[in-house]
Amino acid sequence: MDKNQRIRSNITNYDVLRAVKAEVKLSEARITRRIYTVAILSVATIIFVLMLIITSQTPTTRDYAAEAMKRSFEAERSVKMIDETLNERILKQEKSNE
Repeated sequence: MDKNQRIRSNITNYDVLRAVKAEVKLSEARITRRIYTVAILSVATIIFVLMLIITSQTPTTRDYAAEAMKRSFEAERSVKMIDETLNERILKQEKSNE
């Protein structure tokens, strides 16, 4: 008998199976933890990017809103001027018809 064989303990298939199952369980736990970490970091990154885009676009949006309000006021003033002009013209036509 060789010296290595005498010192080596008897390992049964059950012992090997138990060791493999324990290693698989630990491996699954590590993989699950990494998946959760990646998912959480992905969501956080998406939220961060959206916040960055929104905060960088706020001045542009404000400019668009200000421009739209300005044009709205100009259009309202134009309609009012056209309305007054038409009213004056109608009054002149009525006077001339009498």
